[in-house]
Amino acid sequence: MPEPADSPMPDARPTPLWRNSGFTLMWASVAASGFGDRIIMSAALILLGAMAADTDAGRVSFNAATQFFFFAPYLVLSFTAGWLADKLPRKWILLSCDELRAVVLGVALIGVLGLSGDPVMPADQHWQVYLVLLLVGSLAATFNPTRNAMIPQIVRQAQLQAANALIIGLGVVASMIGALAATRILDAERGESIKFGLIIAICFYAVSGSFFAFLKPRDADRAEQTDRSLRQALRYLKCHRRHIRLIIVFTCVWGSAMVVYNAALTFGHLHFGFVGKDLFNHYLYMSATIGGGMLIGAGVISLIGTQREATLVLKVALIGAAVCMILFTLVPYRPVHFASGLLIGVFGNMCIINVLSMLQVLSPNYIRGRIMGLTNIVSTVGTVVINGVIWQLPNADSWMPAAVLGNAGVLLAIGVVGLAWTLPRGPLPNRVANICWRINRLFCFSWHRLTVHGKHHLPAKGPVVLAANHTTAMDPFLMQAGCIRLVRWLMLTSYRLPIGNFMWNAIDPICIEHDLSTGERGNAMKQVRQIVGELKKGDLVGMFPEGSLQYDKRELKDFEEGAAAVARLSGAAVVPCWIDGTVRSKSMLMHVIKRTHSTVTFGEPFTPTRDQSAQEITEEIRRRIVALGEAELRRRGEWPEPPESVAQA
Repeated sequence: MPEPADSPMPDARPTPLWRNSGFTLMWASVAASGFGDRIIMSAALILLGAMAADTDAGRVSFNAATQFFFFAPYLVLSFTAGWLADKLPRKWILLSCDELRAVVLGVALIGVLGLSGDPVMPADQHWQVYLVLLLVGSLAATFNPTRNAMIPQIVRQAQLQAANALIIGLGVVASMIGALAATRILDAERGESIKFGLIIAICFYAVSGSFFAFLKPRDADRAEQTDRSLRQALRYLKCHRRHIRLIIVFTCVWGSAMVVYNAALTFGHLHFGFVGKDLFNHYLYMSATIGGGMLIGAGVISLIGTQREATLVLKVALIGAAVCMILFTLVPYRPVHFASGLLIGVFGNMCIINVLSMLQVLSPNYIRGRIMGLTNIVSTVGTVVINGVIWQLPNADSWMPAAVLGNAGVLLAIGVVGLAWTLPRGPLPNRVANICWRINRLFCFSWHRLTVHGKHHLPAKGPVVLAANHTTAMDPFLMQAGCIRLVRWLMLTSYRLPIGNFMWNAIDPICIEHDLSTGERGNAMKQVRQIVGELKKGDLVGMFPEGSLQYDKRELKDFEEGAAAVARLSGAAVVPCWIDGTVRSKSMLMHVIKRTHSTVTFGEPFTPTRDQSAQEITEEIRRRIVALGEAELRRRGEWPEPPESVAQA
């Protein structure tokens, strides 16, 4: 049977991320440098005397100072780095940044070779620590926008969100391991431990940089634009307001992260009375806990695995992060404190990954480096200002609870207002229907990993009969997730329970008294006239010609003539649809809760004529649905090809 005219389908699924050598080199390098960063920051706190400070002003101020000098270069270098990423080979920029970080630490190591005993440096020598942080931060400011611009060159767009989640998640794992390793390697009372820690960081940077020499990114067209200035990037943002909103959210999330990061040290003393080594260990354990939450958040985003309805996920994550920040501040009970810290990491990283993925997808390659650079600049302004204020603020510890609660309020407001704005808006005719549509899409595209083909075959308006094979109870939800028009489904009146009236009123199903295939002829004709009347209003009606579910066997049953009859009488177009990859089970609950790789394929529409009989139209519908199923099997490489001799004949 010939393959029907349909939308182009990919020949095969993209290479899994775990088999993508370029992606492996990327995450391995990010993980190695993340470990080195954590060792450096922990060593800096000891050298500055943050753990030994006797006043409340000292603890959080020194921590904020390390963040200030590390992130300050982002304000100056992020756009320059983005410009370089749009102009020079990105992999060599990444390699150079990591190797130069190893060189900077090597010079710093020579400077502390004579360090022994108490590792706390005199106040007049703190500038040396700040200088090292400034230089390492400068290289990080060059590295990050280049890395973010390069990720779409080593993974496919469909895998971008999962790739970002895994890279950030594995970087967090490395940072967590670095934090835990720092509690064993670094000793707040022994200078020799600082030297050993620096040697380890140097090794990790040197190794991570070498990975990029073997990276083979896809070639990108860099000649499509000649203007590579900041002005062009600003003009682009002016015309694409969604980028601006995403950058603002990114800035608020990173600013809140800096406040929480500093507050973790403060609350260890204010809530639990820790000082010295106990405070240092508590702080690192809390950092590891927040990092563990970020890892879980990356896993959640990877599990969702879709950029559809990413805005909805983002707003929910903002609300979750805000609520957990409030608990983190107000409940001085260690289990709740650590649990809220874990969840802050979960929701915070979900926000970061979503925003980053959306910016990468929305920005074309020729300008992506500068967009990433500008994003870093704007988000770092908040980071640097927050850390600078905390660093210079008298009695800074006492202000931290108010700072955390203030940032939580900002995130909560953005999340609530954004959710109230996003949920009710969409292509369907009323607010409740749009809310249901968005939630259904999120569930189908994430949990059932829905793939939709041929969506362009659905007429944008006019009467349409959507006829599909019937595999599970999820079929109507999967089909509606792939449609931007409201599908009006046939439904027995006895199933319209009052408890669901709010939803029935929104989606407006066509309620009939009897099954068209089993009711008496007079009743059946009455139901047909009812459906025809709805079609003549220009609606899209969903029908399953099989009349019943296939359950655990995928055998196409005999078709009833109801769909053909209503299409013939109403003059509606018929769009055949093939559903595949759903659960094979007799349990209706399993149809919903078991994760799948479902596929919905819409075929080319055709309009029956009055001259055709219902039987002829039914046979044509069946032929087209079967052809769609065969095409899907060919796409997956599961359709048996004819012998070569037959093919030549």
